[in-house]
Amino acid sequence: MTLLSKADLKSILETAESPTVSIYIPTHVASKEIRQDPIRLKNQLQQAEEQLEQLGMDSSAIQALLKPAQPYALEMDETSHFWQNQSQGLAMFIAPNFFRYYRLPLSFEEQAVIGDRFYLKPLMPLFVNDGRFFILALSENQLRLFQATQYEMAEVILAENIPDSLAEALKYDDPEEQLQFHSSGSGGSAPIYHGQGVGTTDDKDENRRYLQQVNSGLQSFLHEEQAPLVLAGVERIQSMYREVSDYARILETGVDGNPDQVSAQDLHHQAWQVAQPYFQQAQTQALASFNELAGTGQAVSQMQEVIPAAYYGQVGALFIRSGYQQWGAFEPQSNQVTLVAERSPETTDLLDLAAVRTFLQGGEVYLMAAEEMPADSPLAAVLRYPTSVGQTATLSA
Repeated sequence: MTLLSKADLKSILETAESPTVSIYIPTHVASKEIRQDPIRLKNQLQQAEEQLEQLGMDSSAIQALLKPAQPYALEMDETSHFWQNQSQGLAMFIAPNFFRYYRLPLSFEEQAVIGDRFYLKPLMPLFVNDGRFFILALSENQLRLFQATQYEMAEVILAENIPDSLAEALKYDDPEEQLQFHSSGSGGSAPIYHGQGVGTTDDKDENRRYLQQVNSGLQSFLHEEQAPLVLAGVERIQSMYREVSDYARILETGVDGNPDQVSAQDLHHQAWQVAQPYFQQAQTQALASFNELAGTGQAVSQMQEVIPAAYYGQVGALFIRSGYQQWGAFEPQSNQVTLVAERSPETTDLLDLAAVRTFLQGGEVYLMAAEEMPADSPLAAVLRYPTSVGQTATLSA
């Protein structure tokens, strides 16, 4: 799985030219159903081509735009190396001189969306209260980082500068100070550390040096992240990592014990039990703030108020009705919000715009069922300060 960070999300929004093509499809990790995945991608590329034709784009320009994605839509036998290494969903972003894809732990609804900016709302469950969090599994024999939601978990491929074990971190030390290890089993597989080990040695300096290297390497991944991090490991290693880490959102409680001795499914379940109260508390506090600020100008639920406030970074907490779309347009120069009944290549999902702008500017975003919303509206917001900008909204049939 490819880690999708806040920095990635920001660069996707800021570096692309128009027109943009956002494609989402569900994928399969390992089964005969994998053969359906390139067909799904091919179908969505065809949908994108038809939408671009509706915009008046000529055939040669369309083919040039979509060319980077076309090789992945070939028959399974020709692309098996790509499709056999998927997570639960594939997100693909195409624009002039721009192409990226991400294998992610979310099963997406199939869709291709054309616009003047990428459509990112399907990614929001990875970044909002739905439960996006990280799990850092630490043991003497391996280091693993997972990106997870309440429902799914996938391992992140770490950079080469991050030591994947205590032995790896100390391999350049004085050999007399090295700990002894041997291969487990008869097949020459990964070494098992013996003697001094993380959580068992009295030499805290070696452990600390290892963990400092881990922390330093992870900064390139996590430096702009705000998702909570759950540590999994013996109590001693968890405590020591909290001391050396620069990451601000490590949860006080972790998953105790050697993570090498539990299945991925059990690790995910235990980690979610740790993370769940964090998300519940944050949402409860945000809803309480909305109710307390009602009538003060800082709790708003009208589209013509929320969209401009989100665009200009005034929203501290945004509540969005899950599964709801409102197509339209926002004109920053006039602060005019236009609502339309049906989607077209010229429109955008205004809830997507509000969610992404709020998230990238440091606000919290909460996806909620209709009955959980704090107001009878598809979106509502707690503002950082009362808005004084005059906004208008128009509705087109």
